[in-house]
Amino acid sequence: MKKTTNFFPRKTMVSFRKGPSGHLRQDPSDEAMQIKKNPSLQDKSPTQRHDLVKTNALTVVFERGGDVSDRLEVMGEYVLQFGKYKGKLFRWLLENDVGYTIYLMKKVEEEERDGTFNPQGHNKDSLLSFLDYARSFQEIRDLREYLASRLPAPPVASEGDNTVGFGSRAKDTWRQIWESRADGYAAFIVEVKCIKNSKMYSLQQYILKQQRAESGGRGCPAHHLQESPLHQLHLHRLHLAL
Repeated sequence: MKKTTNFFPRKTMVSFRKGPSGHLRQDPSDEAMQIKKNPSLQDKSPTQRHDLVKTNALTVVFERGGDVSDRLEVMGEYVLQFGKYKGKLFRWLLENDVGYTIYLMKKVEEEERDGTFNPQGHNKDSLLSFLDYARSFQEIRDLREYLASRLPAPPVASEGDNTVGFGSRAKDTWRQIWESRADGYAAFIVEVKCIKNSKMYSLQQYILKQQRAESGGRGCPAHHLQESPLHQLHLHRLHLAL
């Protein structure tokens, strides 16, 4: 059997804390909690330039016998230059407070979308470097995907502000059509055969969705919608309008 040679016996990897389900723990470790609760433990020294942070990290990895060509191993030795954990290593933050890492990602992404992200100096370099480092780990990407899947779906009512866009009630909203369903127009719309993804089709899907919600998720046939003597008049007006 061929013996494998380990060229970097002192190579250091991130050791994530995980819960019973295998997901990364987002709560701060005991050490991180002490720092959060006691400001006197936080580093108040001047921030360092990014090039100096990088040089120091390369020196640490080399002297330890690690792999200086491994980007993540080197970045793991970068020292944070911002926030409550200033002075701690990038690797330390992933090992001790993943929740704070996720918070930073969301905050920066929201500010970038709003055009308000504007940190200054070495803090900015350190923050962007850390986010780049954190995003490189599959464990972090998997956690963010998992968290995104748990976000509540937009309520059906949010669709109700769409306007009909056709026929005699073109300027009415979908919500108005549903709330005035006693006049038979909603029942009429559901029964009309139309092209998929058209304006009428989208309104049909909204009405059907509201029916299901009203019936507690059970299927509700279209004929359960109330019809009125105006039903045929709606049909006539629609043909005139189209």
